[in-house]
Amino acid sequence: MKSPYVGGLVPNEVVTVQFIVINKEIRQKKTGEPYLSLQLADRTGEIEAKMWDNVEEVMHTFDRDDFVKAKGLMQLYQKRAQFTIHKLRRLQDNEVDFGDYFPCSDRSPDDMFRELQDTVAGIGNSHLRSLLQAVLADPSISEKFKTAPAAKSIHHACRGGLLEHVLSLCTLLD
Repeated sequence: MKSPYVGGLVPNEVVTVQFIVINKEIRQKKTGEPYLSLQLADRTGEIEAKMWDNVEEVMHTFDRDDFVKAKGLMQLYQKRAQFTIHKLRRLQDNEVDFGDYFPCSDRSPDDMFRELQDTVAGIGNSHLRSLLQAVLADPSISEKFKTAPAAKSIHHACRGGLLEHVLSLCTLLD
């Protein structure tokens, strides 16, 4: 689990933090040198970030939707949080726990999956019950089902959201 999260950043404290890059723009200072203007995030929120120095070394090493590790200082600029980056590098996928970057259901995916299996076991129609049990028993389906969001926005738009949504619908049917 990563630490700290965007929601826990404290003004005037130098920290090393991991983020997902939401937006990346290479801009020019008045001197003509490049600087980076970034929107960075994790599961607790987003923060605007700027990198002013040594930009040419890193500006082409990562893109939008990449994960990065940055050392910098969180400050309040015009009453808004802004992270000033001193050092930055792209993270490899094996260095990332995706649960740290995307909202997750408050409920355990394994607990919800067991609850769904119990609900399916109680279905009276034997053909429908067998079909659903076969689908849920397929590891390539069940593992994705445990982490899939139900939507991009509005409701259950989080890891495990589809499973949580299906359970809520099952509850309505009882």
